[in-house]
Amino acid sequence: MFVGIAPGRFGGDRTGRPFNGDRSGKLLWEMIQRCGFARTFITNLVRCNPRDAAGRNRDPTADEIQRCRSHLQAEIALARPRIVVCLGRLAWRYLAGRSVSFNPRRAEPVKIGHLLLFPMYHPAYVNRGAYPRRSYLNDFDRLSGFVRRFVSV
Repeated sequence: MFVGIAPGRFGGDRTGRPFNGDRSGKLLWEMIQRCGFARTFITNLVRCNPRDAAGRNRDPTADEIQRCRSHLQAEIALARPRIVVCLGRLAWRYLAGRSVSFNPRRAEPVKIGHLLLFPMYHPAYVNRGAYPRRSYLNDFDRLSGFVRRFVSV
């Protein structure tokens, strides 16, 4: 299971499907297919696109995340993921807690409750040029190796 932050205004907010129809979705699906993951569930912390006063994407507030909490919990219960990949610091903090360091460059899975969590940068972070695409490919290779060793796809 991949958990992002919120539907993008040009992607999931328009299509109704997380990580679909925008650059972040294109990159995420490219990485998923490259790894050969056969069954993948993709969702977000919140269901609606939060926008700033100028109409641009913004991070959801703690209250917005809290209001959508039951939706995410229901999806996790239904999907019963063997591993949850947190796409971005906000998703990581929500699922792992503030006390667990977010460090995708040295990503190691962390067991929190019944969930096995894996930290990764959000694809938008890569698309903006803040993190090299080559490094993102390496991160997905590391995730793929972990999944194959411990979870079996």
